[in-house]
Amino acid sequence: MRSLRLGLDVVMLALLLRQVLATIRHSREIIITDAVRRIQHDGYNVERHTVITKDGYVLTLHRIPQVQLHENGTLGTVLRRPVVFLLSGLYASSDVWLLNGREDSLAYLLWRAGYDVWLGNNRGNIYCRHNLWLNTTEREFWNFSWHEMSVYDMPAQIDYVLRTSGVARMHFVGISQGGTVFLVLNSMLPQYNAVFKTATLLAPVAYVSNTQSGLAKIIGPVLGTRNYVSKMLEGIEMFSTNKFFKKFLSMTCLENEKPLVCITRLWPAVGYDTRFLNKTLLPDLMANFPAGGSVKQLMHYFQGYVSTKFRQYDYGPERNWLHYQQLEPPEYALENVSTPITIFFAENDYIVAPADIWRLVSRLPNVEAVYKVPWKRWNHFDFICGFGVREYIFDNIVLSMNRYEQRRRR
Repeated sequence: MRSLRLGLDVVMLALLLRQVLATIRHSREIIITDAVRRIQHDGYNVERHTVITKDGYVLTLHRIPQVQLHENGTLGTVLRRPVVFLLSGLYASSDVWLLNGREDSLAYLLWRAGYDVWLGNNRGNIYCRHNLWLNTTEREFWNFSWHEMSVYDMPAQIDYVLRTSGVARMHFVGISQGGTVFLVLNSMLPQYNAVFKTATLLAPVAYVSNTQSGLAKIIGPVLGTRNYVSKMLEGIEMFSTNKFFKKFLSMTCLENEKPLVCITRLWPAVGYDTRFLNKTLLPDLMANFPAGGSVKQLMHYFQGYVSTKFRQYDYGPERNWLHYQQLEPPEYALENVSTPITIFFAENDYIVAPADIWRLVSRLPNVEAVYKVPWKRWNHFDFICGFGVREYIFDNIVLSMNRYEQRRRR
């Protein structure tokens, strides 16, 4: 009898082990680290486009086009439809707009509403690691912040999208650093305001003097000022973009593992309150974030934390004089940003404090609406994959754009 019970225990253990291994194998199969493959996997048409900036960086854009469908089921020509351009945040890529799945991701919601959806990327992330004259092993390749993304990457991408799609204007949605880039672009090159019908900024980072980020409070005073350390880090890559390494790390986020192991990797970026974070998306999130970038991007924000201003990069008095013909870097002229803007922010945002949002709003001349997320525990990363992000934010973005397009057709 004892041997029979032992035999049954062994069988049950074997079945349990096989189920665990099957779960792991299945989870490995669904972890996708390429936007084209993900969009195809989700059942949508996709195009990959390449753009070259004036300073030689080669950028990849992803497009989910509206395509004519023939009666026999074959695909025809790409249809001209209203264009939406989506831009991700710090150390992220176009993948963040796809992580909520085929039903709930903003990119797919916009496509199903009839929009021509373009997903932008910036230099240094996993899709933009080439330059015509520089290697990724050279310090000069990584000597950029979000300022260069704004004045080089964005104009190149926007001009290309307009030219390729055949439209004159577009909608814009940016999250976190995506909002920063939009604000800097239109303050430095105000002619681009005429290109945008509307802009929706999710937790835009501009002023950061009231941030609750532990990184800013501890490291900011060092890396946000001119010293030997900050100078040495100006030409350094921030994160590895090795897909296999990130896939390995994402395995700690499988459903059969405790999610706390995975969430701790997000704490420096989003804070410790992850109550609204959709933990079922963690494997894909960890496989696609961070997507790469430079240390200088983060240091530029740290400079804003120290100076309490939203201004260009501080190279120190001597180099500032060479760059700007003044001893201190100039502030961005936010009064130039005339595009109609809608802002979403959260009370519990670990990165962007409400006080800093209201300071930004006070300087923008054409803010149409400001929405505070009603849930007090909502955090910075929840704008990407929090519970309720579709119902409260994504659906409202689509509805707002639809209203704009309907008014325009009258």
